[in-house]
Amino acid sequence: MAFLNRSIASVYLAYALQSTAQAITWQFVTYFVKHELNAISFLEQSIAFALPAIVVMVMTNFWGSLSDRWHKRKIFMIIGFSGYASMFLFYAFVENIVQYLIVAAIGALFYSAALPMGQAHLTTNVKNKGERLGYFVAAQSGGWFIGALFSGVFYDIIGMRVLFIIAALLSVAAITSTIFLIRDIPFNVFQIVKKGSIRTILRKPGMTRLTGAVLASQIGISTISAFLAIMIVDELLGTTAYVGYANSGATFIALIITGYVGKIVDKKGPVKVLIIAYFSYTIFALLFGIVTDPIIATIMWALPIYPLSSTATSALAAMISDEDERGRAMSLVYGAQNAGIWIGPLIGGILAEYTFFRVQPLSFVNMAFNLIALLLVYSLLRNYGKQKDNSLGSDKKPEALSNNELDGE
Repeated sequence: MAFLNRSIASVYLAYALQSTAQAITWQFVTYFVKHELNAISFLEQSIAFALPAIVVMVMTNFWGSLSDRWHKRKIFMIIGFSGYASMFLFYAFVENIVQYLIVAAIGALFYSAALPMGQAHLTTNVKNKGERLGYFVAAQSGGWFIGALFSGVFYDIIGMRVLFIIAALLSVAAITSTIFLIRDIPFNVFQIVKKGSIRTILRKPGMTRLTGAVLASQIGISTISAFLAIMIVDELLGTTAYVGYANSGATFIALIITGYVGKIVDKKGPVKVLIIAYFSYTIFALLFGIVTDPIIATIMWALPIYPLSSTATSALAAMISDEDERGRAMSLVYGAQNAGIWIGPLIGGILAEYTFFRVQPLSFVNMAFNLIALLLVYSLLRNYGKQKDNSLGSDKKPEALSNNELDGE
């Protein structure tokens, strides 16, 4: 089984630790800057949430291209985790929104290297890409569950600044495990490495529509998720613990089902799974916009839709790209996600500040953007709707793979 392989289990461990650190912090970004840094404007809050994603969108393709050129993944994981560790540490000492933004931007310059390298590393020289990526999301979900629940319960007890320091220590643990446990896997050593830009990858059949769907869906989700704590606590009169329960609930269920989701992606194909995911997001957004009870809102947010979209997106990007360009392909998808993460909160901040005067109606914006994503992915059925036996297979010829490269698969 994929998760029992020591060479990749070490990757799951590192990203589980890092995901725990992230979950401790990200769910309270806008709430923290509103209540502890006195940024009362929805627009200011949205900028605090969006700025790191803008930096990541720009930098992630740089790191992906550099990784493909060097044929290395591990060093970029270390760079990424180091960016997280330093950023969380300095967050604990910021005194105003300007300082927060400076720390966020510098940290994002480096942590943008982390996620695409883990995904690219796991899909090197293997056939069961969907299964590996499914367990990868499961490992992240385990971290998100622990981190979201921990910070939700302890926010009012120990405060966000102490939580930032705990997140920094977890990032240091991810760095340590990466240094001592993860080893790079050789790839494309028997082939001439293809030279190509991000535009070359975008010209591959389906890649532009996949990237567009990821962008649209993430814009919609981020429009409301950036203000989730404010909606549940300030508008629906729940508590900060409800925010932790909402995010940890979703990740706990994802932890259980995501490995199975990866197998479904391998068997049925990523496009069909993405259609289900974006349709589910659309219906969810409609209902979330009219809920009035904080407990019901918490339960609704805990619905585990993201394992479907995350696993299928990465698997489809791996299917479309060749092995020597996979770092760039994963970085392209990651860049689209982060474009959505900064565009969505800015849209949400502007609409909440000048049109709705509250954040819950932003869920209808989420619905509209996920409907667009659904239509884009549906158009891919003709190209990738029928799963072939080798469609998610290794990009190298069997005779070119050694036992070491197969990693026990």
